[in-house]
Amino acid sequence: MTTRFDLEDKRRAAEWLELLKDPSFQETITGLTVSHRGVLYSFSKPEGFHNMSFLAESIPPDPERKIKGGERLMCFADGVRLGVMVHREQKAVRVTLAKTGRQRFNPFLR
Repeated sequence: MTTRFDLEDKRRAAEWLELLKDPSFQETITGLTVSHRGVLYSFSKPEGFHNMSFLAESIPPDPERKIKGGERLMCFADGVRLGVMVHREQKAVRVTLAKTGRQRFNPFLR
């Protein structure tokens, strides 16, 4: 099953964030994809991890803070964080992979 959300639409983005709070919905996620300028950027659910949570968000540009904006995909898997940031105004993409240690805070369980 594929679910699509326009994260720039505030109403749809709020629906998406509500779904992410549900652990049973998180378990159904097999990957995340962003389409930008005709290119698909995606990552699939990593294997060999026990606790995983996913996040996708639209980041609006803010010239005063020099934030160019774009869409960010993140996966928190045990003590590892994988991120893909697709910038809005350029073809640049930032991929991050970091060891974070034990997760003490889950942003979806507020």
